[in-house]
Amino acid sequence: MPLSDDCPCGRSQLFTFESSDKIVIDRKTFDRVFLLVRRSVDELANARHREIFLECLDTCLTKSKFLDDAGCFQASLLLDAYYEYVPASLVLLGNRLEEAFKLMQAVEHD
Repeated sequence: MPLSDDCPCGRSQLFTFESSDKIVIDRKTFDRVFLLVRRSVDELANARHREIFLECLDTCLTKSKFLDDAGCFQASLLLDAYYEYVPASLVLLGNRLEEAFKLMQAVEHD
């Protein structure tokens, strides 16, 4: 149990220890890294939700009794166009995370 300041034994090391694992970064770099990570999380969530929606829609359309073969083919073409968004957004996500990682590496080496 940590000791208080008024304890005869003195202040606990738990409260006075300074870690050497800390890094100091300027506000501009922190804001940039935080923005990149936040956008990456949003982009990943959006891409995943789109992928789930498109898979469900594709399954519903291919099993639909209301569409003939031509209608299913047209719906499939439309879905294929939307599927192209997901990989492109994941590439953008990768680029953002890579930039954030490089910024943090640069800070650690300074």
